[in-house]
Amino acid sequence: MSESPERVVGVIQARMGSSRLPGKVLAQIGDRPLIEWTIAAMQAVPSITDLVIATTDDPSDDRLVAFLAGKVAVHRGPVFDVLTRCWDAVAPYRPTIVVRETADNPFVDPTVIERQIARLREGFDYVGCSGWPLGIAGEVATAEALGRAVREAQDPAEREHVMPFLYAHPGRFRVGTLTPPKGLAHNRYTVDTDADLEFARAIAVRLEHEPPAHLAEIDEIVRSTPYLASINATVAQKPWQQVDDRAAKGS
Repeated sequence: MSESPERVVGVIQARMGSSRLPGKVLAQIGDRPLIEWTIAAMQAVPSITDLVIATTDDPSDDRLVAFLAGKVAVHRGPVFDVLTRCWDAVAPYRPTIVVRETADNPFVDPTVIERQIARLREGFDYVGCSGWPLGIAGEVATAEALGRAVREAQDPAEREHVMPFLYAHPGRFRVGTLTPPKGLAHNRYTVDTDADLEFARAIAVRLEHEPPAHLAEIDEIVRSTPYLASINATVAQKPWQQVDDRAAKGS
């Protein structure tokens, strides 16, 4: 029996109900909402054949779904079991590789994502973004490994944050890495707070083209305008082991 042909499916998880910055996915950055930056970056990854947004079935996301109509495929699923939501979003495309991104990352570098996919093809089950500035890279996994996570993960944090099951259990999966460049000017390009949004807007106004952006050029923007890094330098990233308090309350 011959192997199935490779099919790389990208999934962007997005919802309006962020605990720290509600509505951020539609916040304006430059001339377009944040999520359109993320979509443009993922559409620019050469290996990705299909792209789908994984949002929730909560009424608060009706506005997001309406905005995305006609722009990109959309799947709706559970609010806090994001692992199931993302899997159900990509499964109809019968992927062999899944690329996960989040809609709070306007400056995803498609060349980095492509390199992660290439690294996975070397025989790994998962290639993450450890060591890279937050918001630049993604997470890439074989569909086979992600399917095991869907079936076996029990920890609420593993289900909310999608991929931890693949790297939190040493020896079960082949985990690859992609070495980031050294000496970068900044390490945070994700949007999780008002300070992050202010920083992203400051970067966008200095770009001289439409998205996607690339790490080298935004690194140069920060390097040449040092005060930019101070805008969100003190923002603390939540650890993956932390779950949304609202999940435990059932809301």
